[in-house]
Amino acid sequence: MKFYFQLLLWPLLALGIYLLVQGLSAIPLGLINYFDPDADTALWIGVTLLVSSVISSIILLCIPQFGLRTAFRGTGCNSTTTLIAIAGTLFTVLASDIVNEWLDLPNEFEDMFVGMSENLWGMLAISLFGPICEEIVFRGGLMKPLLDRGANPWVAIGFSALIFGLVHGNPAQIPFAAMVGIVFGIIYYRTGSLVITTLCHILNNSFSVILMNIYGSEADDLTFEHMLGRTETGVTFILAVVAAVVLLRLFWKRTE
Repeated sequence: MKFYFQLLLWPLLALGIYLLVQGLSAIPLGLINYFDPDADTALWIGVTLLVSSVISSIILLCIPQFGLRTAFRGTGCNSTTTLIAIAGTLFTVLASDIVNEWLDLPNEFEDMFVGMSENLWGMLAISLFGPICEEIVFRGGLMKPLLDRGANPWVAIGFSALIFGLVHGNPAQIPFAAMVGIVFGIIYYRTGSLVITTLCHILNNSFSVILMNIYGSEADDLTFEHMLGRTETGVTFILAVVAAVVLLRLFWKRTE
């Protein structure tokens, strides 16, 4: 029991700090909505998420027990291996998007994200500060302490990916975030760096912001089956999975 307590203490502390800061940051948002019902909610949500992301990141980076101050110094591998990791992640994102489409889970935050993507603070929160913070928290704050204390790497990867998915709290995002979180965990485990995972996270979120700016609430209706057809979507999924597995396996071998 003592071993598991020591193993989970710092990961749970990182998660607790992240959730606490988010909760406290939401108090001003609630007051604004209370005193000014006509306030631009999407704008203030963007400001709230940006501020909470910055504060959470600073706190975790400043706690020496997490050892994250050097996490952004280099990629941990050469440029070719870095590109392989990025490509493997992008194919994983493609396959995960198709799985999400097939699951057809409700997107409860769709209107909020569309509104946030239409203002600068929201765009920065979604595409830049959010990804940086989430990599610091879920790969650095949750995974690293487990690895440092001798946890099985796959347990650490799976644990961080599962929590990463659940914390999103949106049915349409949970499976996607968990699947992509596994790949982010693999990359972090093999490199000891947050550079590649953060870059991939920023690329993914920025692409979503661009789509929402172009199509608005209709972005969620842009399905692969509508654009490609059912059979073609299935073939695309298989090819994306194969490509992701091949590239990530190559990445694994090149980082031995």
